[in-house]
Amino acid sequence: MPSARQIALVRNNFRALSPKRPDIFIPVYDRQVGEDPKAAAQYDGSLCQRARVLDGLIELALLSADHPTALFATLHKMGQDYAHYGSWREKHPFLIGQIIKAFAEATDTHWTDELADAWEQFLYFMAEGMLEGVNSSRVA
Repeated sequence: MPSARQIALVRNNFRALSPKRPDIFIPVYDRQVGEDPKAAAQYDGSLCQRARVLDGLIELALLSADHPTALFATLHKMGQDYAHYGSWREKHPFLIGQIIKAFAEATDTHWTDELADAWEQFLYFMAEGMLEGVNSSRVA
């Protein structure tokens, strides 16, 4: 689980980028389709809709981040709800890298190695929790 400091860094950066969101996420999906042209067919809706979904997922996870029990429940539920949304289950390392790159570009000169590490820790934790939710729904 990310440290309290990492969560604070991520939350503060996410809030600071609020005026630019969810547009920040559009290049993430553009790069995914560039990497794998079949990816475009795996999502319903426009790039803007996809960007809003991703923005909402991160925001929801951050809202729960100070309460571990709530966070685990939130991540598991998000995993179950989005189990068949695109290819995030298989492509999450690539997507996480692209999300971090998009945040770095939007943050510009205020981007630091510590912030990059905090985002990486948070996003991987988020993906792992969502994957646990997908897997637990298969068992139930």
